[in-house]
Amino acid sequence: MVTMPASAFAQVSPAEAQKTADEAIGRLRSPFCPGLMLEVCPTTTADALRDSIRGMAAEGQGVKQIVEGVLARHGEEWRAVPKRSGAGLLAWLVLPFVLLGGSVVVWTRVKAMRGQGQVYAVGGGMTDEERTRLDAALREFDRGEDEA
Repeated sequence: MVTMPASAFAQVSPAEAQKTADEAIGRLRSPFCPGLMLEVCPTTTADALRDSIRGMAAEGQGVKQIVEGVLARHGEEWRAVPKRSGAGLLAWLVLPFVLLGGSVVVWTRVKAMRGQGQVYAVGGGMTDEERTRLDAALREFDRGEDEA
């Protein structure tokens, strides 16, 4: 007679199993609804997969074990959260570096623009010729508004 270790049949509380299942479901995209997470896919096959995940959680399997099992059956492309090792580590590091690099570029550009800025005098900086041309343009503009 073959005896199984007691841990092979470890049962967990319903609340703990639900929490584990929800976390595992939240880490998977749906293989049945392209572009949707498994938790919101409305198909009956997605319902069946969610039920099997809940069953695995009730049997005592952990989140990582459940997720890896589903991915082994359906494919790595359904992983919603990249791994924090190997090529997945690159996905975690690229965004912060891009944001940091972009911030540095914007900061240096703004700083350079401030240094090159011209100071404009308010009023009194016009020559007589410019003042005459401005007055003529304003009169022409006012005539256009009166006709409309």
